[in-house]
Amino acid sequence: MSTLEERPVGEIGENFDPLNPHTALEYYTRARSEQPVFYNPRLNVWVVTRYDDINEIERLVGTQKFTAKGALNLVKMPCPEALDVIVNAGIKVDNSIVDEDPPEHTVKRKILREYLHEDTINRFEPQIRDLVNRKLDSLVTRGECDLVTDYVFEIPAWVIFQLMNVPESDMERIREYAKGNGKFGFGIPTDEEQVEDAKGIAKYWEYAQSHVDNLIANPGDDIMSHYIRRLQEEDASLYDIQDAYTVMLQLLFAGHETTTNTSGNAFRHLLENRDQWEMICNDPSLIPQAIDEVLRYATPVPHWRRTTTEEVTIQGVTIPAGETVMIALHSANHDEDVFDDPNKLDICRKNARHHLAFGKGRHRCLGEALARLEVRVILEELVHRLPHIQLVEGQPWIYGENISHRGVENVKVTWDPAANPVPADRP
Repeated sequence: MSTLEERPVGEIGENFDPLNPHTALEYYTRARSEQPVFYNPRLNVWVVTRYDDINEIERLVGTQKFTAKGALNLVKMPCPEALDVIVNAGIKVDNSIVDEDPPEHTVKRKILREYLHEDTINRFEPQIRDLVNRKLDSLVTRGECDLVTDYVFEIPAWVIFQLMNVPESDMERIREYAKGNGKFGFGIPTDEEQVEDAKGIAKYWEYAQSHVDNLIANPGDDIMSHYIRRLQEEDASLYDIQDAYTVMLQLLFAGHETTTNTSGNAFRHLLENRDQWEMICNDPSLIPQAIDEVLRYATPVPHWRRTTTEEVTIQGVTIPAGETVMIALHSANHDEDVFDDPNKLDICRKNARHHLAFGKGRHRCLGEALARLEVRVILEELVHRLPHIQLVEGQPWIYGENISHRGVENVKVTWDPAANPVPADRP
């Protein structure tokens, strides 16, 4: 392992703050040109910023040079009091899907993909559309709302909870449990915040355990029952109750966090770029293209982590074995060598779908088809019923403080209900 003195920090590595979405692009633009691989002492990670390098890391992860293990390591280790909460709750989150390598990862991914395949997911479109319209029914005559908290927030949560057979009556408390999960795992909370977040995660873990135990006793056609049943059929040696608890915990969180973030980012940036918003209002068939461009432009998972299994050299920088490498997906999605005028939102961009927002290779996001479906329906119904919404001027853009999940927390809009295009939506 190299000493700190041997690590190429430089001005970019020293000053870069991956928790700050407002400065990240500026630093990454410089880094790709001046220092495409650098060491960040604050997080003790090696940061890789160029598209081709990140693409190659994702191609190799789990086979040679890089492992997925460590992807979910806490950015900040728990303080003693928070650690006591975790230990007393019996939380034992094992490597599972997200941070596993082949052959275990291959088997488990195949099983989950059976359930999350596009053909399977599309059967939920009528239910999602109905839920979206019911949310809009409650808003259309108000003339103002927050598109994140009032409109979209409940939708991805409801969908993933349906897929996992979580009763609707449990939704609110599960969302409360999940609130601090992102910051606890991927942020740098204060000790006091960490303790409070740990208490929520302890309740989250307790719920995941009880729900899985109930599904084992009373299996259904939900994704966890499918996972448990098929894993035992495929390779019983891989089945472990702790693994099932961990998968339950991960899916509950990932299934609604990233889709909510993508939706919020879409609202903000499409409405800020009014010509782009008008394009999808006039031609909703452009919405799938718009989703890809938003995913590229405002990547909801801006950074992820891998670990070197042997010494590697990237852009002339040698990284020892056993080091954490942070792949800057948001930077890759703004790489000038891949995307022309990358800091411009262009929903007609011909290669927008080449973005790395869902990752690449064997660890590409399993929930991609579900996320695309949800965001498409959310936007389709919004532009149909409220095409004339306008952003509230001067509102602050607030993001969660963590390195790996980024979405604007509020998007406040106004409109004239008397001008609603659907006659039934008018006061």
